[in-house]
Amino acid sequence: SRVITFLLLKTKSSVLSVKHGADTEAMKCAFALLCIVAACSTETAVGSGQGTGSPVEQVVQLLTELKSQLEMDEKVEQQIYDKFACWCEKTTARKAKAIEDAQASLRRLGQKMLKLKGRIATLTAEIEELTADIKANKDAQAEATALREKENAEWQAETEETKQALTALEQAIVVLKEATGGAALLQEKTQARAAVKRVIDVLPTSVMLKPEQEALLSEFTQSRENSKYTPQSLTIQGMLRDMYENFARSVQEATNTEATKNRNYEEFMEEKAKELAELEAEKADKEDKKTKAEEALADATQEYDDTEAQMKVDIEFFDETKKSCKAKHEEWVERSNLREEEIEGVAKAIEILSTDEARELFGSSIKAGKEVKADDSYDTGTITSFLQKSADTSGEG
Repeated sequence: SRVITFLLLKTKSSVLSVKHGADTEAMKCAFALLCIVAACSTETAVGSGQGTGSPVEQVVQLLTELKSQLEMDEKVEQQIYDKFACWCEKTTARKAKAIEDAQASLRRLGQKMLKLKGRIATLTAEIEELTADIKANKDAQAEATALREKENAEWQAETEETKQALTALEQAIVVLKEATGGAALLQEKTQARAAVKRVIDVLPTSVMLKPEQEALLSEFTQSRENSKYTPQSLTIQGMLRDMYENFARSVQEATNTEATKNRNYEEFMEEKAKELAELEAEKADKEDKKTKAEEALADATQEYDDTEAQMKVDIEFFDETKKSCKAKHEEWVERSNLREEEIEGVAKAIEILSTDEARELFGSSIKAGKEVKADDSYDTGTITSFLQKSADTSGEG
């Protein structure tokens, strides 16, 4: 059986040569192979007890089976190739879509990164401005506090001096009143001069006496015990009362002014504290937004890099797959054409061997006993001419 199959394949090649108009030697080879196949087939039939059918019919049967096998193989290979082609189509389409999606993602991520960078830059500038405003606010509070403390210290010092002067004036007025009159004791007069002298000593540095006042007070403090006292004492008392009233009024005005300044300071500090709290809250909010924007930028940058790297891998895979599928397709087209030629050649051989003319020629050429190793020689000229004629007829068709 294997020998017959091998001879059939050889016969097929020879028939193809005849079909394509090969030389006479190829035609003779085809006929010789057909004869050998016929002999082997007859011998196999005799050995197996199956003698039905002429050698040519048996060859036709074997060629028909060969053609069926070739067609079946073609169908199986077609199914395998169709699966591969389907895989190529789906894979390249999937990768093409993945590449397109990656390109769209890169554009989207690029725009997102630009927006985030702009947002971060804006927030950074706003935070710097808020930091400067906070510093200015704190500086203003510190300056106002320093000024208030300085003014309050000056007010306290001035008030203390004025109060001491008021006390001295009050004591001097009482002593002078008691020492006024002719019956005044020498000791009281001495106390009166001492009281006036103390008034002069404790007068605030900001108080400027008139020259005549200074002269009168100086003369009073330096007068002797037996000097004229009463008129001068009354004048001094009047002047000291005026000074007491002026000093008392000055202390009250200074106290009112200090209270107003302190109230203004507290209102200013309250306003600045509220403003500072708002600035710090706004700064904290913008710093939080900046932190989130920076995190989003880092995530977007990482996603961009990963997407770009994966896209490069997909592009490389797409190109290699497309190249491989194209090469496989070209190989399949060539193989399919060869398979079609094989089937067509076998079909042509069957067609040639199945005609009445072929049976008649083979019947007259293959004599009895030749199938079982007879010694008579074959005359292949007639059949060769027939094969050539059939090939020529097929070529014209």
